[in-house]
Amino acid sequence: MTIHSDDLVQITNWIGGLSASMFGAYDALTGSGTVWHGLTMAYCGVALAYTTGSFQDYLRRRDTRVVTHLAGNPGSSLPQICAATGLHKDRVGSSLQRLIADGLVLSESGRSYRLTR
Repeated sequence: MTIHSDDLVQITNWIGGLSASMFGAYDALTGSGTVWHGLTMAYCGVALAYTTGSFQDYLRRRDTRVVTHLAGNPGSSLPQICAATGLHKDRVGSSLQRLIADGLVLSESGRSYRLTR
């Protein structure tokens, strides 16, 4: 099982967000701090956990852009994919790693990429 860095970010956001919101709710209800401090922390935790889903949607859209380019341009190199999609090489590299691990993309000599058949 491969865990990608993007997945770790999602897991960390969920754990951190839910923990912060639970601590904030506890703080607001027990009165160990100020009510506003606790409510603010709870709100921030919920916001962090909520944005995790939109981050995952962003990853799917990014991967789709890479796959779409490779569908029309098999054998593209990393710089070519970056130029065509407008994405930074680190982002394209992350997408390619995930797509290769999922069996959707093949790396040809580590220099060019194409979709599997």
